[in-house]
Amino acid sequence: MSSLLFFITVLLILVLTCTIIAKSLGRRNVTRHAKILGIVIGGYALLWIVFFFAAKEDQVSFGKEICFDDWCATVLGADTASILGTGAQPAQAVGRFIILSVRMSNHARGIAQKPSEPRVHIIDQQGHIWPPSIAGQVALARMNGKMPDIGDRLELNEALETKIVFDIPKHEQKLKALIEEGPFITRLLLPEDKAVFLLGDN
Repeated sequence: MSSLLFFITVLLILVLTCTIIAKSLGRRNVTRHAKILGIVIGGYALLWIVFFFAAKEDQVSFGKEICFDDWCATVLGADTASILGTGAQPAQAVGRFIILSVRMSNHARGIAQKPSEPRVHIIDQQGHIWPPSIAGQVALARMNGKMPDIGDRLELNEALETKIVFDIPKHEQKLKALIEEGPFITRLLLPEDKAVFLLGDN
């Protein structure tokens, strides 16, 4: 529903914009169409704000699949460490490393799936979003070998597991993991409730 409303709004904006350009080139009055365009844009923006403040977090348990069409992912668990790797080049966490075990699966009926810009974040109690740690990820790969990427192509009914490393300040508590998928433009869709995995007091 959210996607449909967004695409209808975009279509209206394109039609009205083209109409305004055509009328402007013909030196005709465009005031009426410009007002309608403003109402469409303003109405959608107001609706987006209402949905943004109405959206809430839905806490789910480890192993609960979050699906985006036929591509699904879940957090299976979380571990912590202060150092990753051994030998001459271990990675030392600025805070502490949190290592999420993530499983991706393809639930399509007949085709392979490759997600569009999938990502996993950790959110702290202030709402700050922490991306994965590049140094931590490299160190983990040295220890365990190359692991699947969250964006890897999945064959029909295939499931892969990987680990994603974050470096989170020690004082941050009540952390949550969030799985997202889709390009930046998806942020323009009407906000919906978000499923988050509570990481406890890691």
